[in-house]
Amino acid sequence: MTLRPATALLGILLLAGCAGAPSKLQASAGAPPDKPGEEIVVVEVEGEVNVIAGNAVATREAGLMAAQKKAVEKALGVMVTGQVVVSQAQVIEDGIFSKTAGYMKSWEVLAEREEDGVHYTKIRARVKFGDVKKDVDSLGLLIRTKKVGNPRVMVLVDEKIDGVASDGKTVETGLASALLEKGYKVVDADQLSEIRNQDAVVKASMGDEKEAAEIGRRLGAEVAIVGSAKSNFFTDKGLEGMVSYRGTLALKAVKTGSGQVVLAVSKSGGGMDLSRETASTQVLSKLTEEAGAEIGEKLAPALWEGASVVIALSGVTGFDALNALVEAVRSLDGIGTVTTRSFNAGEAVLDVDLRHGNASTLAAQMEAAKTPFEIKEVAADRIVAAPASKEGGSK
Repeated sequence: MTLRPATALLGILLLAGCAGAPSKLQASAGAPPDKPGEEIVVVEVEGEVNVIAGNAVATREAGLMAAQKKAVEKALGVMVTGQVVVSQAQVIEDGIFSKTAGYMKSWEVLAEREEDGVHYTKIRARVKFGDVKKDVDSLGLLIRTKKVGNPRVMVLVDEKIDGVASDGKTVETGLASALLEKGYKVVDADQLSEIRNQDAVVKASMGDEKEAAEIGRRLGAEVAIVGSAKSNFFTDKGLEGMVSYRGTLALKAVKTGSGQVVLAVSKSGGGMDLSRETASTQVLSKLTEEAGAEIGEKLAPALWEGASVVIALSGVTGFDALNALVEAVRSLDGIGTVTTRSFNAGEAVLDVDLRHGNASTLAAQMEAAKTPFEIKEVAADRIVAAPASKEGGSK
């Protein structure tokens, strides 16, 4: 398997003798270096096309193009809701998917197979997320979606220097800054300071996923980043007046709607400076910078991957109606299990495990289902909906 830069595509196209697809899946050149500030996301997807009889090369070319389009779709899915994707399908096709090759920083073919006349191509792609976002915004799609950009995040870290709780909050401040730069919304530090000494908050900051999810929901966050940061004195011997510290940073991102951990990041390292105070915070700052860059790149794709979604339904007229709605959700593509958490006074809460996709793609399917739903709100792992009437409104 060889990493292919998007810049190699032109040469491949010339070999193919056509303007729409590469002629082969092998290329020897390395990936071009990232530009300063360039936003890249890494995704794994599988594209599928019908086998072109008697032309294996054309089939593989078409399979690669389908997989690359899927990669752009996945990047797009974290920016706009499913209903926008469906209602603006032609606009997105012309303004986004027509530029698929240009959004590929590099890609790697992981596997190819054929079953029942269908060719499957699985790739790992580095997508120019910033370019996709810029084009989506230029089309006016971001202002039409009910969920703009990335989810709201709470950052809560148990930070200690030489075993003593630190008031500096170096890690929390650094992570919040990194996430804001990537377009995430972050819970204000003042909101956390008001409740920081509560037992539940202390447990959450030390990595308790259940408490982290509960506090995140209370503060309106869809994701809670929690964990621990430690910076400890190492030595001052033989360093010509310098002081050495070692640090560790362990973080995990928890979806507040389900309590599911979608991403874990660990960093360790050391640093030196003239004083203990400066050396200890320098180590934490360095680890935070590394972790912030990784979380900023990986969090959105991690939230997109198959996970769990809560559907809050209103206007359910009875148990038979609820069963019909549950079966309608179960019949949709990418659904694992659907269970009813509660049903009372016409309001139901469903827990849905997804094999792939996210709340946005599920919402789009729900609107187009044989038993249709009216989608009122879509968040990272929550859909608010109601049964749609024959006239198109909710019951």
